[in-house]
Amino acid sequence: MVNKFPRLFLFCLLITAVSLTIWHNINNTHLLGAAPNSQTVVLGGERIEYSSPVAADLNGNGRKEIVVGAKDGMVYVLSYVNNSWTKVWSQQTATVLNSKLPSGEQQATGLVDTSPAIGDIDNDGKLEIVITTGGRPYVTVPTNNKNGGVIVYELLSSSGSNWQFSVKSGWPFVMPDTMGGGAGASSPDGVRDGINAAATLGDIDGDNDLEIITIAYDRRIRAFHHDGSEVAGWPIERDSGDAILRGGESSAAIYDIDDDGLNEVIIGTNSPPWNGDVPPWTPPDYSLSTLWAINGDSSLVPGFPVVTQQNIRSSPAIGDIDGDGDVEIVVGTGTFGGYQNGQQVYAWHADGTPVSGWPRPTNTVMPSSPALADLDDDGVLDVVISCGHACYTLYAWDGQGNNLPGFPYTASYPLPNAVTVANIDGDSNLEVLLTSYSSDKVIVVQHNGSNGSIDTSRSTGTVNFSSALVDDLDGDGSLETVVGGASGTQAAVYVFDEVSSTSPGLQNLPWPMFQQNPAHSGFLEPPKLNLVGDFYFLHQEGSGSTATFKMAVTNIGDGELEWNIDESGTSDIVSATPDSGTLQEDESQTVTFSVNIASYDADEWHDLGTITLSGMVDGKHIANSPQTINTKLYVGNISHIYLPIISK
Repeated sequence: MVNKFPRLFLFCLLITAVSLTIWHNINNTHLLGAAPNSQTVVLGGERIEYSSPVAADLNGNGRKEIVVGAKDGMVYVLSYVNNSWTKVWSQQTATVLNSKLPSGEQQATGLVDTSPAIGDIDNDGKLEIVITTGGRPYVTVPTNNKNGGVIVYELLSSSGSNWQFSVKSGWPFVMPDTMGGGAGASSPDGVRDGINAAATLGDIDGDNDLEIITIAYDRRIRAFHHDGSEVAGWPIERDSGDAILRGGESSAAIYDIDDDGLNEVIIGTNSPPWNGDVPPWTPPDYSLSTLWAINGDSSLVPGFPVVTQQNIRSSPAIGDIDGDGDVEIVVGTGTFGGYQNGQQVYAWHADGTPVSGWPRPTNTVMPSSPALADLDDDGVLDVVISCGHACYTLYAWDGQGNNLPGFPYTASYPLPNAVTVANIDGDSNLEVLLTSYSSDKVIVVQHNGSNGSIDTSRSTGTVNFSSALVDDLDGDGSLETVVGGASGTQAAVYVFDEVSSTSPGLQNLPWPMFQQNPAHSGFLEPPKLNLVGDFYFLHQEGSGSTATFKMAVTNIGDGELEWNIDESGTSDIVSATPDSGTLQEDESQTVTFSVNIASYDADEWHDLGTITLSGMVDGKHIANSPQTINTKLYVGNISHIYLPIISK
């Protein structure tokens, strides 16, 4: 829940000029304790490049901290202290890796070109920060390569502006050195292999804590427990008989796509389809790649991997884009030119079959990651993706692959970064926020493709390489936009307080950061009602004048919904208690239905009419809404008529 800060009412008998000054100051801060209209926090060191900021409430005070990495291997935590955003902690990741490395392999600085992941990985009620390091190898200048690994931090104390974190027991994990030098970067280069994809957190084995999923250039997909040990059956690697020849840069998505009660790992690779080393050996076609769906025990989900026409650097997004009640998987493809078929965006059903109307062709390669949001407000998720390369196009399609009105949109600057989708202006419509390595401004595109001009009110002073973050960070009930970049040559974070009073929530923040959430699960399921069957009141004759029936109303999606029950279809013969309410994610409300049976004959069924169950967000019906429920009543000797039948 959002913690709102009380307004400060000033009752002063002052001259007009002073009164106007006070009013101006209150207007600029919106609420006492709210973030300023804009603030630049200069962090020092080298710039933030490809690490997109994330936010979470690390110390449980109702305000969210900002976490981001930098080009020189620094990781930073910013908190809202004394009405100002402040750097409260930082560390050089290379020093953590050095603790596990021989002296000859240690480095003074590292590289964090990925977005941090945040989640309660050990289920102790406290959040951890997970960092991947190392990045892409520089084949031509191996001395520029940085050691790769995975680091997990936990909070020790959060006093004022001097916070303390420690490396969690069992960490770091230091990558092997298998590549980075020689032809095709296929030989060891004296530097531990880099990880150029953000970690993803999720429970893949049903043990009620979160596993950490990574992919790297060493041709392996890894899954770790919170204590640093590898999950049984992992990593996915050629040495274990898995048909994988290359690694990749695609962050995983995590969701139970096959509805077996356990989450699966969905991840793109640079690895071509391959039948393994067994005869007859078929030379692989390295112009093709594969997207994998992997069970927690490391076995493949039937129908996977699926084949794409080029490498997958894009990180997959998961959601119901065609309104069929099941999720689909969406990802972009392509990292190199000269191969037209690789310029596509794919969508598959959970069984690996393509969604009708997909893949969609584009005018360039698509290494950027898609976002899912109901951009046209028709109740079904749409696909939004920037080209992710040196091109200027923003695409938006519905689930059938049709262009949304106003799209594709052509910008004035190239759009290499993953998009953010949020309602930042309070107009009940969503906006798409983009950044560019050719501009220091944020580009804001409306839901209908209009007004896509450079937003001069959100200027960072330098070009931007990572995605924006939108959230209510300071707990004032309004949204902030955050961009990581530089001030001059130093790392800096820019915080822009949005002028509208838009409240946080899934309806306004469907895709507020890279991979949707701080755990980077890449999954979006809007609020959704459980399906309810017909009601059968069974009343024992002589046991009173009122028959009752109980039912659970549940939000089986994400976010918040408002529900209500309309009994008028029964001429108000049936009454519901309660008949309306609000439900958060996975929350249920038991409803008791009752009917007076005095006027109904015994030993026969009576049709009472229909009840309507509705779930709404912002006055609009959600998935599985409305539902029309038939109601019937039977009065008689229930214990006699409905005895179980047992036969041999």
